[in-house]
Amino acid sequence: MISTINISVQAGKEYFVTLPANVTASYNGQAIGQYFIAVEGVNTITLNSASVASGSITVTEILRNFYEPYDGYGGVWCFQPSVDKWTSLYSFRPEWMSSVGNRLVTFKSGKPYVHNSAAYNTFYGQAYDSVLAFVHNEAGNITKTYMAVSVEGDTPDIVHVRTEVPNVQSSDVRAADYEIKEGVKYASVLRDRLSPNTPGTVNDKLMKGDRMRGEIAKFLVLFSQPVTKKVLKLFNIVFNASRGHNTTPQNS
Repeated sequence: MISTINISVQAGKEYFVTLPANVTASYNGQAIGQYFIAVEGVNTITLNSASVASGSITVTEILRNFYEPYDGYGGVWCFQPSVDKWTSLYSFRPEWMSSVGNRLVTFKSGKPYVHNSAAYNTFYGQAYDSVLAFVHNEAGNITKTYMAVSVEGDTPDIVHVRTEVPNVQSSDVRAADYEIKEGVKYASVLRDRLSPNTPGTVNDKLMKGDRMRGEIAKFLVLFSQPVTKKVLKLFNIVFNASRGHNTTPQNS
């Protein structure tokens, strides 16, 4: 039996799907396992089952697009005078904010809140993700193959990798993927989950798809709703210059 359901998704965000037993799903013409990246204008999932299935279907956003700070909903930015820059974007969205003495007070649902809690990343009783997003543009516009990452500090729950030139690609590194070598945590960058050259589900493509290649890559390091302090001393990226861009003279 084949059927479709409408879903509410935003392009560029990653979603987690749960399905009843013996039900498979596809999105944008591609089979999906547990995860998919939403694309513009596609707001349906196609379901396929051998018989009438019972159970619920959930589609949950797991990765907000932190590469684009403006999302149309407003928010809280932090300006750092010492560097004369806007340096941070906070997750909480108050109705109003002010200072009382040396304390920050915000208002939510008509109630005042003093920001002095010992719990990290918790606002108005809700824990939020802690995220660092940045662009890797080392070696100029040479096309690079992204091979691995290493972390010195606490292990992130997710590292999302995205390239856009010459092709849009998407991959993840999960906490369970890291191995500790001489005190440093290393993990391979998985392959392109959007690969048009590899059949199968998104999870299949992460293992068998095209390698992540691009002139630049966007990296998003996410700690999922931490309520204790997290430390990230160094985040290292391992890449190779594409052979077509190797400037070392070759003997014929």
